[in-house]
Amino acid sequence: MHLVVLFHNVGGYHAARLRATHAVCKTNGWTFTALQVVGQTQEHPWGNLANVITFPLQTILDTDQSKSADQDRLVRSRLSAILDHIQPDVMAIPGWGFVASRKALSWCRRHRVPTILMSESKADDEPRHWWKEVLKSWLYVRHYDSALVGSRLHADYAVSLGIPSDRVFRGYDVVDHDYFVAEAEQARHNPDAVRQQQPQIPCRPYFLAVTRFIPRKNVSRLINAYHAYRQQVAEPWDLVLCGSGIEADNLQQQAQHLKLDAWVKFPGFVPYTVIAHWYGLAKALIHPALQEQWGLVVNEACAAGLPIICSDTVGARYDLVHSDKNGFLFNPNSTDDLTRCLVALHQLEETQRQHWGERSRAIASSYRPENFAEGMLQAADKALNHARYAMDIINM
Repeated sequence: MHLVVLFHNVGGYHAARLRATHAVCKTNGWTFTALQVVGQTQEHPWGNLANVITFPLQTILDTDQSKSADQDRLVRSRLSAILDHIQPDVMAIPGWGFVASRKALSWCRRHRVPTILMSESKADDEPRHWWKEVLKSWLYVRHYDSALVGSRLHADYAVSLGIPSDRVFRGYDVVDHDYFVAEAEQARHNPDAVRQQQPQIPCRPYFLAVTRFIPRKNVSRLINAYHAYRQQVAEPWDLVLCGSGIEADNLQQQAQHLKLDAWVKFPGFVPYTVIAHWYGLAKALIHPALQEQWGLVVNEACAAGLPIICSDTVGARYDLVHSDKNGFLFNPNSTDDLTRCLVALHQLEETQRQHWGERSRAIASSYRPENFAEGMLQAADKALNHARYAMDIINM
């Protein structure tokens, strides 16, 4: 049995999931292949991942050519050629919005290969129009044989689009939990050595946000809330904003205008290979997004043992953030509500903050790569059985 898993681009957390899946496939006597549409992207420069990609991986395009009119044509033709060559018996495909996803689904339907939908879409991601939902369901979603999703919210949405609930499995949104535990603890035990290697990490206590600088990530409101927070507490912490994006210049200008230059830090994009050290030396993670399908940085920060301040629209909110137990939830449209959470977390006793961080780690321990692999094989078995049943009906 040959399982093929397609991603747009294999980064650090994808690699962890795929390693675990490869291991389970080997245990079960299955063949495994990972496919990625592009090998390098500007949006996610993951850094050198050669040591963590220990599974068969094929790449359709070496670099992202999204500005080229020929990219879609190249993806379609090369993906078809690869699938013709490797001949999957069951294939996991990320959603329906990518050209590669739709092409893979079409190829599998044509060759009667069972398919697994990998999805972290939920109903409240954006305003939904009934006629678009009907088209989405009939053109794409109903043709999948099973699904692997992250949360209950994702499962509910997949069911609403036509996948029976008994064919929907959990475990999609995981990270390499043990890696973030180990690296964060290393940073705490050797902070001077870590800061010598990464001098941009502040020596003062700091809140941390790891995000992209685009409007829906809501970083501008976070800066305003941080400005208000500084006026309400003694000895306020710094704010570190790791990331890059189209709003970077505007956000830095905003911090300058509010005279926050000395306390709001913009270290740029911090690669996967070292980001755990930034978690390890932080006081808490803030995830301020207006909308987020899941939020894997919450997994990472929980594994690193941090309390969490999280928007109540983030997909991981019910799973990973338990209000007043390991963090706070807030309304991302309210600067005052976010300020309240910053002040409240700052004012906790240090022992309680540590207890919340320990609770975060315990919660996140159920979201490991092995959970992805287990869910994937359950979804594969269900897809294969459903496809066989459908063929039996056709052949009656």
